Amino acid sequence: MPELPEVHGYKVYIDSTALHQTIVAMDCRDDRLLKKSKKEFDTHLLGEQLTGTVRIGKYLFVKTTGDKILVIHFGMTGRPNYYKDVDDRPKYGHIVLTFENGFHFAYENKRKFGWWNLIDSIEDYKKEHNLSDDARALSFEDFKASLQSRKTHIKKILMDQSVAAGVGNWMADEILYQAKMHPKKKVQDMTEKDIKTVFEAMKKVIETAIENDAHYADFPKDFLIHFRKEGGTCPHTGATIEKIKLGGRATYFSPDWQQL
Repeated sequence: MPELPEVHGYKVYIDSTALHQTIVAMDCRDDRLLKKSKKEFDTHLLGEQLTGTVRIGKYLFVKTTGDKILVIHFGMTGRPNYYKDVDDRPKYGHIVLTFENGFHFAYENKRKFGWWNLIDSIEDYKKEHNLSDDARALSFEDFKASLQSRKTHIKKILMDQSVAAGVGNWMADEILYQAKMHPKKKVQDMTEKDIKTVFEAMKKVIETAIENDAHYADFPKDFLIHFRKEGGTCPHTGATIEKIKLGGRATYFSPDWQQL
């Protein structure tokens, strides 16, 4: 599933390809991918241009010359694709914008869990959906404040989009591994130093992922992602990686490295 680093890459891709070109057509093969009617999308996008993007967690907000903002969520398998020849439309390019210059912008979504929406205000959308600031931009004070009065384990908190928008399952596991923090550690039992350690690990993981274009093979050798599987070996301790379920999600950790 695309998480913060992948969606950041999509933002960079769209910024460098699809902006400042007049939209002359929109095709959608499955209207279930649209949160508004196709007619509304035509009304607010045709004749307009995409002018800039804002990413908050896994959500990408695309500003336009019109009065609406396009929201793109990539679901499990979504990604953008900018191309020239109409015959190059990707197999799973279920939504396509065509520009006046003859190029096309496709939204690929094989499993159709993603979607497009039209909104009036990013800030209002954040409030309505209880989104924190993007995890990359989040301040320590805001992060710490979000943990106050919480009485659950830190893994679940990290994946709460009202705490750290953009952090998903593999990232939460990696953050806790880098912080040497057990995923079952209760937030109410964490010291300020513990919270700071997790916060700094979150920033480290985010920046590492972005710098490497979310290409896991290029991550540092001591990152959990390389051996994040049941029976993997922790390079720090030689211990066997364990898998448990927390909040219904598969969770991987090193029991000696991340002691409870």
